[in-house]
Amino acid sequence: MSQTSQNRRSILGAALALPAALTVGGLVTAAPAAAAPGGVEAGEWTDLVLEPTVTATAGATPQVRLVTIAGTTFLQARGQVTGSFTADMKIATLPAALARPTWYVRATAPRNNSQGINSCRFEINPAGSVTVYGGNAGNPITWVQFDSVQAIWR
Repeated sequence: MSQTSQNRRSILGAALALPAALTVGGLVTAAPAAAAPGGVEAGEWTDLVLEPTVTATAGATPQVRLVTIAGTTFLQARGQVTGSFTADMKIATLPAALARPTWYVRATAPRNNSQGINSCRFEINPAGSVTVYGGNAGNPITWVQFDSVQAIWR
């Protein structure tokens, strides 16, 4: 008496191959996606108004701009600041020409790596204050870089 055995690997492979084969056929005949109306609109970079205890890194002035992609507006930031932030601290204010957000805008920004902590929270409140959270006396923030900051603008 001969017995035919199927191992789990071959059964799983056959089960996964069928949906993949069906999907490929659909991709070949699918119509290309249409571009979203509005496209990309990028505002001009504008300098942040820094607090007196905050210093811009040479050649990396902190700036922000609004970018709208397919109807959704984002805040983008760039630049770097230095200081000794031993508590949650207001570091800047949005420029007067930039509209204020209607709600809090939050992102994570790189900071000096100290005790294994290498990022902090970057926040803009509805009044336009820019605050960095995460520093304390035992682990002060000595610099924050904004080049990776991008968040939904409300």
